[in-house]
Amino acid sequence: MSTCFSKEFFQCLSDISQNNNSPWYHQNKERINFARKEMENFANILIPEVRGFDENVGLYDAKQTMYKQHRDIRFSKDKSPLKTYISSVIFNGNSKANVLPCYYLHLEKDYCMISGGVYSPEKDNLKKIRDEIFYNIDEFKSIINHKHFKKYFDTINSEDRLKTAPKGFPKDWPDIEILKNKNFTPSHFCSIEKAQDKDFINYVIDAYKSLADLNKFFFKAMN
Repeated sequence: MSTCFSKEFFQCLSDISQNNNSPWYHQNKERINFARKEMENFANILIPEVRGFDENVGLYDAKQTMYKQHRDIRFSKDKSPLKTYISSVIFNGNSKANVLPCYYLHLEKDYCMISGGVYSPEKDNLKKIRDEIFYNIDEFKSIINHKHFKKYFDTINSEDRLKTAPKGFPKDWPDIEILKNKNFTPSHFCSIEKAQDKDFINYVIDAYKSLADLNKFFFKAMN
């Protein structure tokens, strides 16, 4: 199995972004499926590696980690039928739900993103996460300030944040800015050239390892 992504993979993503319509899709379906197969093969290498350092990751096939290429356009003004990226999410448990801590790889024509944590948790789970951080702030800060985590991720702050302290937490708490997050998804960006390097698999594995303690912290909070 390949340990990186081909030039053809990124050319396909570039072509999707420039020709995002149904006729083009039907003419190029085989190319798109081939590109998706590259991600599937890559994920098949990643899954056992991640399970080696995160026991909360479930047992499943790489196809289950991938999102469909077609967009849900039922309630969108943008009627472009295809996503312009290919992604894979290795998730805790055996259900690909947004509330679960995860390890996420997202590739577009111009960049790659390695991410993880918890995206858009439901109200109850968001409260559990905030409580866990509030009552175990020293543990949480030791995780996000660890040199391995900092090697890839500068912050856990997201763009979608509260303007004031969340209900039930003291406004003058020294680390209240952390609790204002609605998402806890640190992200690392790299070039498509990096993704074409034969050692890219080890780069992603190392970045995922740096997320493991954070994901375990969130998993403990929600269970």
